[in-house]
Amino acid sequence: MKKLISSVTIALLLAGAASAADLKIGTSADYPPWESVDASGEIVGFDRDFGNELCKRIGESCVWSNQAYDGLLPGLQVGKFDLVISGVSINEERAKQVDFSAAYADAPNSVVAAADSDAAKAVSVGELLEALKGKTVGVQTGTTHEQVAAAHFEGAQVRLYDRPDQVVDDLLAGRIEAGLMERSALEPLMKDRGAGKLSYAGPSLTSSDFPEFGQGQGVAIRKGKDELLSKIDEAVKAMLSDGTLSALSEKWFSYDLAAKKK
Repeated sequence: MKKLISSVTIALLLAGAASAADLKIGTSADYPPWESVDASGEIVGFDRDFGNELCKRIGESCVWSNQAYDGLLPGLQVGKFDLVISGVSINEERAKQVDFSAAYADAPNSVVAAADSDAAKAVSVGELLEALKGKTVGVQTGTTHEQVAAAHFEGAQVRLYDRPDQVVDDLLAGRIEAGLMERSALEPLMKDRGAGKLSYAGPSLTSSDFPEFGQGQGVAIRKGKDELLSKIDEAVKAMLSDGTLSALSEKWFSYDLAAKKK
């Protein structure tokens, strides 16, 4: 005979289910070593390790969702995600749409070009910009690199791509003449595909060169979630202070790109 479930039991089950609600984290897992998908289909990388530790520290259960980069912030705004953790640079334009945590990382950016090109011989930012005039430059759509190229690469044609590896592949094929992206994302692509063929052009680029690069990378949160933002800020600052973010940086990048403690 089937036992009847009491109304009290049902209420307890519903309450338990409600308390176990997950925070939904959106990321674009095409940017190793920040985030990528391994052979088993699992999202891995610096941001995944950071996000998992963050969820633990704020006492939340989190689930990850992989999405094209340019859809992350719109998805956050309409409630598809609760957080976005995907190496998102904090800048003024984005801060009008979403809130950001304290910066957890601060990554340099680089232009890459054919090893025998004029751009590859550039030393200063001015020489680099001059060498890129009349050239086609590839960037990932929806990124600060798109903003920088559009605002400052005068005389250059900007071509948009969904993924960083597509930029490098077209550069190697001669379909574009330069690419701009975060140095950390370029390094594995340069090693695996561009060795001896591609070269870093000019100096590393930061917000001191182009303000569109923003103030480091932060966790993006839908506006109005002040309590959650406060908890995340406290956890990020603790992870910076106790060396957790530096250790994760060394693990994934072999150097420390943790944001400076403030």
